[in-house]
Amino acid sequence: MRVRVKVVIFLADKSKWGYNYCSYCPAINYPFGCADTPNEVIANVQSYLLKLLCYREIYTNLQNLGWEFTDTSIKVPTFTDEEAVRLTEQSYSTKIVEPQIIVVDVEVPNIRGFY
Repeated sequence: MRVRVKVVIFLADKSKWGYNYCSYCPAINYPFGCADTPNEVIANVQSYLLKLLCYREIYTNLQNLGWEFTDTSIKVPTFTDEEAVRLTEQSYSTKIVEPQIIVVDVEVPNIRGFY
C-alpha cells in the first residue's frame, strides 16, 4: 500500500533559515524539511513520514492530524494546493513567492512483527 502527501517547497533566505530551501507538509504538520536542495528536502520529509508510519499503532500523531487507518487502507487528509501554500505561509510567517508543490509517494511499511 502507498500513501501520497503534498509538500510545499520554497526558496528560503539562507541567512535567516540556515538553508536554501524550506518546506511544509500539512498532512503530517512537518515544517522541518529544510535543506540546501529540493531533493534533500524531499528526502527529509520522506524519512519523517516513514517514521510516523512505522509507529502509527503506538503513537497517535497521524490520527490527531485526521489520518484514518484500517487493516486494509489508510485515508490521508487532503489539501488543495492553495490550502497547502497558505498553511506553509502561516507556519513560516512569511509570504512565499513561486512555491513548488511536490507529491511525496511512499510505500507504507509493514509493522507486523514489531511487537
